[in-house]
Amino acid sequence: MAMLDRESYERRLRDVRLLVLDVDGVLTSGEIIFIDDDREAKMFCVRDGSAMFIADLIDLKIAIITARTSKVVERRFSELPVDYLRQGAKNKVSACLSIQRQEGIADHEIAYIGDDLIDLPMLEHAGLGITVSDGHAKLIEVADWVTLAPGGRGAVREVVDDIVTARGLWDDVLDDYRSRQCLPVGQVENEVG
Repeated sequence: MAMLDRESYERRLRDVRLLVLDVDGVLTSGEIIFIDDDREAKMFCVRDGSAMFIADLIDLKIAIITARTSKVVERRFSELPVDYLRQGAKNKVSACLSIQRQEGIADHEIAYIGDDLIDLPMLEHAGLGITVSDGHAKLIEVADWVTLAPGGRGAVREVVDDIVTARGLWDDVLDDYRSRQCLPVGQVENEVG
C-alpha cells in the first residue's frame, strides 16, 4: 500500500468521526520509567492534550485503546475530553468494533494512529491508517499517512489540525478560542476543563 497524496488524505479525513489512538509511542515517546517496584511515569505532550479539546469542539470522538494498563494513563485522560479509554486491550480491533457498534460508526469513518507491529491490525481495519514519523518501518510501509511529528511530540495534534483543515473549520475553532479569552478566569477553567 502506498502513502496517500495530500489531497486524498484530506478527502479521507473529512469522513472521520472517530480518532483511535495508541498510547505508548503515539501519545508518549514510547519510553516507560519505572519508579520503585510498582510505579511508573510517562511524559505526554500538552499539544496532544489540547488536540482533544479541539476534537471535542468539532464533534470528533476520541478513543484510546492500549494493550497495557497504567494508572498514569487513567489519570492523564481523566483530565481530557476522551470518549473511550480501553486499557489492557490485547485485541485492539475487537475493542474498536465494540465502540463502533455503540456509536454507529463504519470502518471508513475511523482514523487510527499507531506506532508498532501490535498496531498493524488496527491500521488495516481503520478507514485511514496513520503512523508516526518514528513508527516501525513496516507500519510506515503500509500506512495511508505518516505524520511529520514523532510519537509523544505532537503527532496527534498534527492529525487533529489536519482534520480541522479538511473540514474547513478553522474559523469556528479560532472563534471559540477567542471567545474564551473574554470570559472571567473561573468561567474559562469551567469551560475548558
